[in-house]
Amino acid sequence: MTSVLMNTIVFEDCRNQWSVSRPLLGLVLLNEKYFSELRASLINSQPLPKQEVLAQCFRNLMEGVEQNLSIKNRDRFTQNLSVFRRDVAEALRSEGSTEPCGLDMMS
Repeated sequence: MTSVLMNTIVFEDCRNQWSVSRPLLGLVLLNEKYFSELRASLINSQPLPKQEVLAQCFRNLMEGVEQNLSIKNRDRFTQNLSVFRRDVAEALRSEGSTEPCGLDMMS
């Protein structure tokens, strides 16, 4: 489910990110090991120059996010997810770029 929601955020026209971010945060907190494995898999599937950029995207996604489901924490995650999605979309448009969050998760 975590993977499906991440793919929805990154690759689909997700018009209501709020409704996706809420369950995604719960899943990330519930199964941190799987989220770490998913993150590592996505990072390692990228060309070497993009790996650090992608790792930074994931660090930014979780920046300031605590280990709880308080309203304030969910709001923070939703804001971070919006930035994450925007950065990924920009990077996907600029193939071969190693700008912040430049990645191609489909490779």
